[in-house]
Amino acid sequence: MNRTFVCVETTDYFTRAMERVAADEGDRLLFVSARAEPPAGVPSLRLDVRDDPQRVAADIAAACEGRPAVAAFTNQEPYVIATAAVAGALGVGRNPVASAGAARDKARMKEIWQAAGVSTPRGTHFTSRAGLDLAQVAYPAIVKPTHGFASCGVRRVQSEAELLEQVRKIALLNATTMAQDGVPAAGFLVEQCLEGREYSVDTVWFDGRPAADFLLANNSEQVSPGQYFPDRLYALEPSMPEELRRAVIDLTHDAVRALGITHGPTHTEVRFHDGTPYVLETAARPGAGGIFYDLAQRARGADLMRAMYLSLVCDGREEFDRRTGPALRQPQAAGPEADAPGDTTYFWFNVPHRGSGIIRAIEGLDELRERDEVLLCVCFKEPGHHLHPDGDLISDYFCNIMGRHREVPGGPSLTELLKSFEESIEIVY
Repeated sequence: MNRTFVCVETTDYFTRAMERVAADEGDRLLFVSARAEPPAGVPSLRLDVRDDPQRVAADIAAACEGRPAVAAFTNQEPYVIATAAVAGALGVGRNPVASAGAARDKARMKEIWQAAGVSTPRGTHFTSRAGLDLAQVAYPAIVKPTHGFASCGVRRVQSEAELLEQVRKIALLNATTMAQDGVPAAGFLVEQCLEGREYSVDTVWFDGRPAADFLLANNSEQVSPGQYFPDRLYALEPSMPEELRRAVIDLTHDAVRALGITHGPTHTEVRFHDGTPYVLETAARPGAGGIFYDLAQRARGADLMRAMYLSLVCDGREEFDRRTGPALRQPQAAGPEADAPGDTTYFWFNVPHRGSGIIRAIEGLDELRERDEVLLCVCFKEPGHHLHPDGDLISDYFCNIMGRHREVPGGPSLTELLKSFEESIEIVY
C-alpha cells in the first residue's frame, strides 16, 4: 500500500482504469510517456522508456516522491520489452525480459513452441525477400510480420504474386513503424493456413499459475471477409461445449508457460484446423488494450482489471488470493448483465472507418454512446490526429465498442447492428 504503479505509454482508457484500481488499493499511479499527454489530474513524467533502463528507472524513482514503484506496466505492445527492462531496473520486474521479448517476436515464440511440443502452425521465418524460396511455398499460405500487432500486415495469399506483394508491404512496415519501435532485424513468417474457428483467451497469471481465463470467439470474418485478418469482432459464446473450451484453454496455458511468462496478463490466439487446436501467438498484455476485461466483468462478474493489477504488486500467493477475493475464483459468476436474456450476445467491435488524413471532426459519437446496445464506446482519435487508411497495414484502433445484441423477431441481426454503428459515425478530414 501507499506505493506507485507506473503506467508506460498506456491509452487514456486504460490509464483511467488503472488509476481507479490503484486508488482502491491505496496506491497512486504515475503515467510515463515520451509524447502523449496524461489524462487530466494524473501525475506524469515525460520520459522515453526505450532509453537506458537504469537511467529511466532512476528518473521514475525520483518522480515517485517517496512512494516507491511497485510495478511498471504497458498495454501497448511496442513498449512491452522496454517496460520489462525498466521494471527489472526498478527491482519490481515479474517476468524476465527474455520472456517479454519472446512474446513480442512471432518467429522466436514459434521456435520455443516447436521445441516444447506445443501445437502451432508450420512456418518459416525470413529476415528478407532474398531468403525466400518461392518453390517451397504451399498455397494458400499466411504471411505476417514477426513483430506486428493488432493483425497488422497479416494476409492469406493464394499465389506467388500475392505473396511477393505482401512481403513488399511488410518490408515497408518493418522499415517505418517497427523501426520507430526499436525492433532489430524484424522479418516475416510464411505459415500454414488454418481454416477453422479462431478463439482468444485472456489470462491473468500469478507465480506461474493461471488465476483467471476469459475466452472469446473471433468472429471477425463474419463482418470482414477476405484475405486480411483485421481484429474486428470478438464475441462471448456461453453455449461453447466444455470439451472444446478446455482444449483451447489448456493449449493456451501450455503456450504461455513455454515462453516463461509467470505474472500479469497474456492474450493468446488459437485456431482450429481439422478438429485440432493450434496456438497462433501470445502477447504479454491484455486483449484490446484492456477492454476485454471490461467485457469479462460486465458479462461474467470477473474483475480481471483488478486481478491483473494485483498479480503485478502482490508479494505472495496468500496475499494475492486474499486481495482478489471470491469473485475472481468464480469466473462464471453473474456480472452486472446477469439478468439479460439467454439469447443475448456480448461483443467487442473494432469500428472500421472510411478515408484517411488529419481529422477535423468526429460526428455521431455522443448519439452512439446513448444507444441501449452500447455498453462502452472508446474513441482513440480526436480532432488533430492523423488517421491512416483502414487496411491490412493499420496498427492502431479508431474506435472500439463493447455491446450486447439480442436476437428478436423482426429485429436487426448482429451484422446489421454493427453496420448501423459504423454508419452512425462520420469523420471529417
